[in-house]
Amino acid sequence: MQSHLASSITTFNKEGLRKRAVAWALSLLVLPVSAAPLDVFLTATPEKIAPYAYLELGTDHMNESLDVFKVRENDPLTSGTKSGDYHGTYLSAALRVGEGKWLSGVLGQRSLSSTSDTFNYTNWQVSGLYRFLEPGGKLPAMALRLSAWGNYASATESTSAVVVPGAKLDTVKITDPADRQLQADLIGTWNLSPSTDVSVNVGLGTSQLSYGALSATTSRNGCNYQVAFTGNNIFGTLVPPCSVVGGVIQQFYDSSGAYGVDVANEIAWRGTFLQAGVNGTWQRGLWTLKAGYLFHVIRREAVDDILVARGQAAYSQNHNISLQADYRLRPHVSLFARGQLTSNLFFNDIPVTYNSSTADRFGSKYSLFSLGLRADF
Repeated sequence: MQSHLASSITTFNKEGLRKRAVAWALSLLVLPVSAAPLDVFLTATPEKIAPYAYLELGTDHMNESLDVFKVRENDPLTSGTKSGDYHGTYLSAALRVGEGKWLSGVLGQRSLSSTSDTFNYTNWQVSGLYRFLEPGGKLPAMALRLSAWGNYASATESTSAVVVPGAKLDTVKITDPADRQLQADLIGTWNLSPSTDVSVNVGLGTSQLSYGALSATTSRNGCNYQVAFTGNNIFGTLVPPCSVVGGVIQQFYDSSGAYGVDVANEIAWRGTFLQAGVNGTWQRGLWTLKAGYLFHVIRREAVDDILVARGQAAYSQNHNISLQADYRLRPHVSLFARGQLTSNLFFNDIPVTYNSSTADRFGSKYSLFSLGLRADF
């Protein structure tokens, strides 16, 4: 039985199928996306935004006409396609629950496009801020902010066929891809004048990626097969009916570890991150202008070491520069527009998109543009 099974694996070109299937499955998680936390504008005095509460509805966009850095043109595989297109909407709210105490949350939906498919993610965030020092003299207002946030999808699935050595993968699917973060930020805000504030922040956090199942379908010699990945184990079964005359492979089994691929660690990595930023707010009449800079660095377990061992690039730092303009349409209602520029896509806001197959795409700059309405109470 063992020798027959080994022969079946060899006949099916196990190495070509396994390597390309894993690579394609990982690639379903790529694409640059928008910020869920938007930590670039953290402040210790949310009362400057709204005295007691606010509700904000926003939409984020990136497409060919907004691609000011021409990322598609720099990549021959995506030039002229919708790869990198992004559209997202979110609803955020904050409530003052005591003197210097705020609770806030965000719920949003993102649509991300590859060259042939579109994937949907839900993003969420809950946070609490406690201001433990009121401003006085040259001392700033000081606050501690604790948050949990993440992104998830029910599944990411390819709908276009992929040709690999010895087989063609008709579909590839990952169920329940997700990332979850815990984060703590220390924020200081100086009130330089009635119209001008400057804030600095330092944050620490942890990331954990996960997924449910990894599977694929393929056809060979007129027969269809279902391929399942459990950890580093690969198991394929024939999907009846198959009318081919002669010997037909019924099942095959293999381990990706034999070829130097650790599926779980390369998709579902853990990491710790550090970030620091500075931002300023200036108000005049009906206008409020904001500018901010955020530096983010992360240490991922396993996946980046695997990339380096293979001679590939691993990206662990990101720089974010953001500008925002608010215009008060009427008392308690404001319209805002925001532009963001990042040095290495948005891997610090959507960690689930970074893995051993997609990491090389994160060397590109990315820009994002947002519009929204805010009601304050």
